[in-house]
Amino acid sequence: MQGFDYERAKQELHVPDDYTVEAIVAVGRPGNPEDLPEFQRQREMPSARKPVSVFAFEGPFPDS
Repeated sequence: MQGFDYERAKQELHVPDDYTVEAIVAVGRPGNPEDLPEFQRQREMPSARKPVSVFAFEGPFPDS
């Protein structure tokens, strides 16, 4: 994502000085499958991907 303040992001998220903010990504949450049209609902199935929590976190930088 472009157009964000790198230094402010670092301050607001409490990123330690030995890290650099390189990018910010907007991520959503799964919606209700019942809200999908029928043809898309049929394609909904569990994913074998790693859970997002394995490689990302929400909020400020975690304490060491």
